[in-house]
Formats: sequence, C-alpha cells, structure tokens
Amino acid sequence: MSTPPLRFGPDTAFTQKEQDAMAVFWEKLCSSEHAESERYQTMCLQHIDRIHSIRNSLELYPRVFAEKKLGHRNRGLGTLVELLANATDADFEMFLPTRAMLWRSLTMARLNFWRLLRYLSEEFAATDSDLLETVDARVHACVYLKLMDELLTSLAMDTKISRPVRATAVKSLTSLWDGNPSQNVKEFFPLLRAVWDARRNLRVAVGTMLGVSEIMRLLQAGCAPQFVDYFSRHNMSVDEGLAFQEFLIGVTTEKIHDLEVLMADRGQTSLTTEEANQALGRFAEPCDDEQNNAAIGVHTYQFHRERHLEAAARRLRNLPGPKHTAEEYMLYYFLQEHLDDAHE
Repeated sequence: MSTPPLRFGPDTAFTQKEQDAMAVFWEKLCSSEHAESERYQTMCLQHIDRIHSIRNSLELYPRVFAEKKLGHRNRGLGTLVELLANATDADFEMFLPTRAMLWRSLTMARLNFWRLLRYLSEEFAATDSDLLETVDARVHACVYLKLMDELLTSLAMDTKISRPVRATAVKSLTSLWDGNPSQNVKEFFPLLRAVWDARRNLRVAVGTMLGVSEIMRLLQAGCAPQFVDYFSRHNMSVDEGLAFQEFLIGVTTEKIHDLEVLMADRGQTSLTTEEANQALGRFAEPCDDEQNNAAIGVHTYQFHRERHLEAAARRLRNLPGPKHTAEEYMLYYFLQEHLDDAHE
C-alpha cells in the first residue's frame, strides 16, 4: 500500500516548528519496519485532514472586531472588555465569540494530535529518545498555548485590575483567537514556556518551605531569569510572594500553611518529602512512569489549573492568600510595562 506524502499548504493549521517536527516523525515512521506502519500513516493523515477542517470552519467566521455595528448596537474593544469583566467562571463561555470557541477547539485538536504521535512513537520507536523529546516538546507547546489563553482570560475578568491592563489583555486574547498573535503575546510566550519547561523538570525537596534550592534549580534548568527577578523585588506584595511559593513548592498556600503548622507542632524546621506526603496525602509529584501512564501534558496543565482555581475562589470570597497564580502576576506586570498606546 502506498501512503501519500506529507505536505502542507500555505494556509495550514500547523506552525513551522510543528511541520518540522512532523517531518522528523514522518520520516522515521515511514522507514520503520513496524507491522502497523502503514496504518499509522493513514491514521495520521486522517487526523491532519480533520484538524484542517476545524481550521477551515474557524476561517468562515470574521475576525473578532471585523463586524462592529449591528443596528443600534456597536461592538469594539471597550464593549468586550466590559463584557468579560462582568462575566464569571460560571457564565464566561456564554459570552465568548464563536471564533474564540473554534480557536480553542483547534488548539485542543492539535494537542490531541501530538499526543497521538507520542503514543505512536512509543509503538514503533520506543528507544528513540530524540524523537520522543521532539514530540513531547510539541505536546507541551500546545498545553502552554492553552494556558496562555487562560492567563489572559483571568486578567481580563478581574475588575480590580486597571482597565488599561485589562484592555491590553483582551487585545492579546483576540489576537490569539484571530490567529495573529500580538507583539505582547510573541514576547511573553517564550518567557512563559521557559518558565514552565524548567518547572516541569523540577523535583521538589520540601525542606524548610522557603524554596531556595528550587529557585537555584529552576535557573539551572533554563527558567527565564526575568521570572525569578520579578519575584525578588523589594516592593513585592505578600500575595505575590505566596503565589511564587506555591509555584516553587507545588501546592496551594492553604496546604503550605498546614505543613508549617505541622512543623511547628512537631518542633521541626523542615520536612522530608515523605513526611509531607503523609501529611497531605497527595503532595508528591508523579514520577516519570506515572506521567507516561496518564494523558501526556495533563500534569503540566493541572499544575497551573489547581492554583488558578484556588486563587479565583479567594477573589470571589475575599479570602486571604494570592488572588492570582505566579504566572498571572508576572503577566500583569509584563502587560503593565507594555501597555498599548492605541486608542480604543
């Protein structure tokens, strides 16, 4: 059976980096002697066609601000900023433009496609670490893109943040949905990716809960220095410091407090990982085997999402503790420093 070659047109849904990674995967799959090689090739081509179908559906809808007037109604950046600011986690998606929903579907379709390629790589090239790492990088790039959307959404919905920053967050959001990332997104996304890549490879040693050793290992693992510098400022708020501690230690402020109470009760100044595991039940991060058995990329997403949901609950109920994740605080600072000069 002859399998069609892998080709991409100028309007493909895949980035150049994805195309390059796919070319490596395709060459190795086609040259492998695996009994299911041809079936895998056909499966991949079918998924690529499906992804392009979603992308074609996305392009049927106008850009978010392309249609600005309908009868007496006007739509623009200002109206969208107010709409998102008045939304909650309970009803937010009811107010999203259709293009935003399709963009999110396309992002998930690409993420699931790269997961498929990772599973197939394990089948026909389980010992090819270079291929596995190449595909892993694409899986996590999609996860990070999804998280970038969520970071911007979180800032856009927070009415306690200045309106200019919220407007810039919304502009950045719509640039993602329109498939034309703004300069802010282009500059911040690599920083974010470096931060999450480093954190993903970090193994936490609970110790005194100060996170000093984690900071050093983050930097050694390639974490963006700007991220650590931001959380080393003299005028940093208490909540920002707590959010950074959550990021380093890997659990929420409330659970860190529980561990500190436990240490005080025992008269200890530090805890071993095993003691923390026993106290919290689920503190330990999954080992490599556990991550491989789960859906690839889920742990990275879960790591941010759990902290985000706790922070959102504190905002809603006016509870003590950080009102955003460390990444959200960093993005707020970044957007504040790069406010758009354009008029609404």
